[in-house]
Amino acid sequence: MKERILIYAGLVVGSFFIGFLTFYFLMPVIVRQSRTVDVPHLKHMSLKEAKDFLSLLGLKSEIYDSVNSREVDRGRIFTTIPPRKEEVRIGSVIKLIVSKGPGKIKLPNIVGLPQDEAFDSLNLYGITNRVIINIPVEMEDDDTVSKDGTVIKTKPSIEDSLEKGGKLTIFIGKEKRKVFLMPNLIGLPLDEAKEILTDFELELAPIKWTKSDREEVLLQSPLAGVEVTFGDTIKLIVGQK
Repeated sequence: MKERILIYAGLVVGSFFIGFLTFYFLMPVIVRQSRTVDVPHLKHMSLKEAKDFLSLLGLKSEIYDSVNSREVDRGRIFTTIPPRKEEVRIGSVIKLIVSKGPGKIKLPNIVGLPQDEAFDSLNLYGITNRVIINIPVEMEDDDTVSKDGTVIKTKPSIEDSLEKGGKLTIFIGKEKRKVFLMPNLIGLPLDEAKEILTDFELELAPIKWTKSDREEVLLQSPLAGVEVTFGDTIKLIVGQK
């Protein structure tokens, strides 16, 4: 009888001991697991969206830095410290790195240069996204240097900066003739298309608008490459959201 009691007592003490060890070693793990969270994917989110999302997870946030990026729009999250998927404790501060958008390039002064020399200069600056538009120029008898084949102006102008990878429109002078080929306006913003028509002394008919994600010239008449003369009327269909 006494032996049986000792066995029961041993079982009770053993169960209690096992329970104590389980509580002592496993509970901190359980508590720790319940008080951590993975850093979420915030890239491309707006600052407000990122902060609100982190707040829902019990995390704090602060703007840590800003960097240039062509991939991520200006004002949106580029990356975080710690990075996504890293486990952090509830209440931790997540540092936000925000995109400043593409960097800026100072334009070289190419106005007045022959086309080939202008392109060589642009290549040195890494400006390769170029649109070339020929515009008529008067050739005066007293001109010491011909404007034919030279850069008349650029857009943006040389006083402005160009976003890295941004489009530079270059206007090349061509001797003014009564009959010339219609320039291509498709894909240009309306204000730029109007400027070109003014340079060519062409009239713009009432604009026809159509719903489109692209706010630019979608169709033109006459088409590019068709012979036109000064004073002709040009019809445009322009997209608007």
